[in-house]
Amino acid sequence: MPALDRSGSQVAEPPTLWVHDEVLARLAGLPARPWEVGGWLLGFWTGAERDVFVTHATPPVGRGTPFGVRVAGRGHRDRFDDAWDASGGHITFVGDWHTHPGCPATPSQRDATALRQLADGPDYGTSQPIAAITQTPRWPFSAFPRETRWYVFDGENVIDEVEPRIVSTLPEQAHAVPHWQWPRPAP
Repeated sequence: MPALDRSGSQVAEPPTLWVHDEVLARLAGLPARPWEVGGWLLGFWTGAERDVFVTHATPPVGRGTPFGVRVAGRGHRDRFDDAWDASGGHITFVGDWHTHPGCPATPSQRDATALRQLADGPDYGTSQPIAAITQTPRWPFSAFPRETRWYVFDGENVIDEVEPRIVSTLPEQAHAVPHWQWPRPAP
């Protein structure tokens, strides 16, 4: 049955999101920091673009401010190139991830703008970018909860939250992607 908006008009349903369990573990294990950090999400779309697989995430490089981070190519582009080459072009850019220290894992206006830029930018190669936002504590002694929520931008100014389906195996091409050093996991 097709999805309907409030007016009863038919809208496209978001794609099914498949996420490798190691990506979830990396995001869940990010240490508490008072500033945002982020990276790129790598994976692939099915031919019909109804399913997207997140197979890898690049580790954070540098840091942002307590209220924002710019996830640019520095440090991530080299890892993307390595993944692309090792997988024979199978693993590509599908979006980005970042933290919200001490704040909910919901997209801010700045996040929505970034998703639009990814969808519209010819250099990114994805009309439906994926965003993962991880709620982390600001300080190591904080009992603030951790949570990662996933979003897809539909190219029509709608950001849909999607529930990932977790997988523990990778396609053959993804096994060749190098393993990258990540910050020590949170306790």
